[in-house]
Amino acid sequence: MIHIICGSATINNTEEFIHQLNKISRKYDVVIQAVDADLVAGSKHLIAAVERATRSFSEKSNIANNLGMETLLYVAGSRQIEKALQFGVKKGCNNIALLIISKSEKNIDCVEQELKKLISERPDVADYTISKRENLMSAFNITQEEIAAAGEDKIPDLVLERVALRNIVK
Repeated sequence: MIHIICGSATINNTEEFIHQLNKISRKYDVVIQAVDADLVAGSKHLIAAVERATRSFSEKSNIANNLGMETLLYVAGSRQIEKALQFGVKKGCNNIALLIISKSEKNIDCVEQELKKLISERPDVADYTISKRENLMSAFNITQEEIAAAGEDKIPDLVLERVALRNIVK
């Protein structure tokens, strides 16, 4: 099961914020991964990353030793943890996508209620917008030639392609 809560938050201490997420995660036996929503090309991007990360664990082809970090690697379309960490939350103002990965629907409402206390909910922050264009092109090495060939509106698809190719590009 994949649930996504999006919003914004000012984070004064990233370690404390992540500690709060881990506390909720342990309490309800779910995986919670925070992602910088400004580097997300829509909910399909997040869902594809979670699905591939989950599959990599079931096939024992995972790089990271926990599902949250493996998910972040797929969100980043990278095999490098250092690059994936750039897709996490940072100190200061953040647009955030909180991914909840669970084995069942049990307690999901409780998890969501607790997470919504940490952010100001804004469901649209993970959506692709033209204002994300430059950041996404840079983060995913999308060239002007690719955009010229595919079209400006295909940037989210080009990001999904990078996520899908993560295991091939080494």
